[in-house]
Amino acid sequence: MQYTNEYALGWGSMAEHLGFRTSQNGVYSHYDIPDIWDNGWITQVTPVEGLHVASAWFTAKEQIEYTMHMEKPCLWVFCIDNGSLSFTRQGVPSRQLSPFTQLIISNGKPLRLNIAPGEPVCFTSLLIFDSWIETFLQANGITYPIRVSDARQWLPQHVDTPIVMLVMEQLRWGVRGNRLPPPAYLWKTGELLCLFAHALSQERRKKPRRHYVTWENEQKLHRVRELIDKDPLNTPSTETLCQLAEMGESKLRIAFKGLYGKPLYAYIREAVMKRAMQLLAYDELSIKNIATLCGYENPAKFTAAFKAVHEITPSAFRKGFGL
Repeated sequence: MQYTNEYALGWGSMAEHLGFRTSQNGVYSHYDIPDIWDNGWITQVTPVEGLHVASAWFTAKEQIEYTMHMEKPCLWVFCIDNGSLSFTRQGVPSRQLSPFTQLIISNGKPLRLNIAPGEPVCFTSLLIFDSWIETFLQANGITYPIRVSDARQWLPQHVDTPIVMLVMEQLRWGVRGNRLPPPAYLWKTGELLCLFAHALSQERRKKPRRHYVTWENEQKLHRVRELIDKDPLNTPSTETLCQLAEMGESKLRIAFKGLYGKPLYAYIREAVMKRAMQLLAYDELSIKNIATLCGYENPAKFTAAFKAVHEITPSAFRKGFGL
């Protein structure tokens, strides 16, 4: 089997396969979309061997399939704004990437990326090889459970948090606007992995509540969470969520908190505020517009809710990234 070259090139390996137009400037690579796509680009920073940070925006005219044969174990972190991307691999059900932050663990088996046509795709991604993580830990004389083997214990609630969203946005605007020096990507990536590990350790310190949730109910609650994340600005009614979970309202609330460590209403608010952070990238939307889209008639109440989740105001976020 011939291995693709994601370790050295990241998205550049797919770019070569699909015939993207490539330009480079130091550690930055820019891939323009060819004629089989409507428009768009992928911009990538490779500050060191084994670490690739990228931001993308494009629309495919036809179904795109690309199979990666990566020999080295790695983590692929995605923060999805929009679009339909899925991964498939032998012996594992297809994984559709829902909005916000998702983690893919590659153990050396072929991994196929599928991109649906006709829908704008926007995401930020980090491709992090285990060899780089080991080098990073040794170079700084620290031991922390952030290797690929440790990542197998990380659950969606450890990966997809508001503070992780903030780091992913910092990386997105760093890549797109050359706002970060190359060494910063190393430390931001280390910060991101440490946040995942810390979320797991914090959960273990809490009083165990998983006795509320059977394995079967856990799968139903995953569907509830995925439905909320799919379109948080149009969250289904509690009645609809109860029907999906096949639970009464009281049981749903208790089980959801038992599994995810936070009340259902708090999770919904966080999902809305994570989407609000993504909307702040749209120049044509004022903060008042975004407040309305998020269901707040009073912009001041929206600002208070945003700050409670992200510890920064919407206006300060925009100013910080020059948006």
